[in-house]
Amino acid sequence: MFLKKKQRILDLTDTISEMVGVLDQLKDPNPELSDCLMALDIIAEQLMQEEELSPQLIEQFNLVQNSFVIYYEKSAEITSEGLKGIQKHLEVLVKLIKDTIGTKLNIVFFPYKVSMWDSLATIYEAAKNDPNCVVNVVPIPYYQLSQSEAIPTYEGDRFPKDVEVTHYTNYNLEEQEPDIIFIHNIYDNYNTLTRVYDEYYTSNLKKYTDMLVYVPYYTASFIPYKKGGFYPYHSPAIDNIDKFILAHNKEKEIAMKEGISEDKLLVLGSPKLDIMYRSLHKTPNHPEEWKEKLDGKTVYLLNTGCLYFAANPFLALEKLIDIFNIPRFVENSVILWRPHPLTKISILKYTPYFSGYFSNLLENCIEGDDALYKGIILDETDDYMNALLLADILVTTDSSILRSYLLTEKKVLYWDEKIPEDSLVPDDAFYYAYDKSEPWYEVVKKFSKGYDPLKKNRLGLGSQVYVNADGSAGEKIFRKIKKGLKLD
Repeated sequence: MFLKKKQRILDLTDTISEMVGVLDQLKDPNPELSDCLMALDIIAEQLMQEEELSPQLIEQFNLVQNSFVIYYEKSAEITSEGLKGIQKHLEVLVKLIKDTIGTKLNIVFFPYKVSMWDSLATIYEAAKNDPNCVVNVVPIPYYQLSQSEAIPTYEGDRFPKDVEVTHYTNYNLEEQEPDIIFIHNIYDNYNTLTRVYDEYYTSNLKKYTDMLVYVPYYTASFIPYKKGGFYPYHSPAIDNIDKFILAHNKEKEIAMKEGISEDKLLVLGSPKLDIMYRSLHKTPNHPEEWKEKLDGKTVYLLNTGCLYFAANPFLALEKLIDIFNIPRFVENSVILWRPHPLTKISILKYTPYFSGYFSNLLENCIEGDDALYKGIILDETDDYMNALLLADILVTTDSSILRSYLLTEKKVLYWDEKIPEDSLVPDDAFYYAYDKSEPWYEVVKKFSKGYDPLKKNRLGLGSQVYVNADGSAGEKIFRKIKKGLKLD
């Protein structure tokens, strides 16, 4: 029996017990007796849904029910001694319910974008492997938001084959009443680029569960949050969340300063880092057409965020083209460009006048035999892990990809003059594209010759910043949430 339903039965037995305690004090106890019988009918309905019930439990339930029927039909007089007998029968019934009916957890995961599934994947794996859990993965529909329209989108058919997906039309929240709901997005109607359907807003999900768990789709930055930044500390949906999973202790410290209750905060790491850790010694499974372009080349992975073109798109394009030129002056090099999956919709939302330029960039400048820029591979696959494994150097600003990449201990060309002084990552771990002491284009020439004096500064960097960066975050998150529900 699922935990929530079992607890409801036990709550009903508590209510019946309270009523029994006052029956002999009432002038007309029939209304209360009727309520007790109705409560027992509800309990019976729940019990009958079990595949197997012990004969002792059935016998004890009938004994309790018949005791109330006798009083209700006035076949016997209510006495304090008789009520003490019913209380003892109820105590035995409660013990039998607790001891003979196994407790299972009804768990559902509500991801929306397949590219963000890695933030939940290892928690799902741990839950799926627990024989006391019934698990559903229900990818939910969402809208992509441009300036002029909301585009309905569903990605459930793109999830990994080893994930058993339930279509959202086949999952009824009201009927299921899950014991635990895991989500990776809590922005509800406040999101500006995507928005899940309103039936999946946290305010609605919370109606059907006592444990709504938010596991961010991003890995927390190693650059401490400042007001007005990315973190969802001020989202009204925080009030609906029971547990908020954090990746490092500094994040908890900041969240508490922002007024979030400590009992909501669990510093257990990021499942995204589990995926990176497990992949470190795997062979990349990239598209076949990439192989010839990559063979024997130094690979520069260029990462651009979803809002890269949102403020000053032509200046952003100019910087991008600088990097695109690397294969022209660095022998045996290739650029693997992975724009954020929401790049196109962010352009339509914030800089729609730039959409034609962006389409031209993709179609005429970097794709096809006549492309203007040679040695560029566009990565629009759902799995970013292949790109991280293939890369020799990551070119990026602060991003979730960079945070995962820390575990590889490979070279980073940070797309700025320096890293902020309050960073949890030391400034001598990265190379800087706009370091005034040496132009970036001179540094990249050295990279292909093995230049890397900062290598020692990156050793173990991921585990120094993030909790449970050894591949265990998902398992520990699941165990902690399960333990908090107190099954017995």
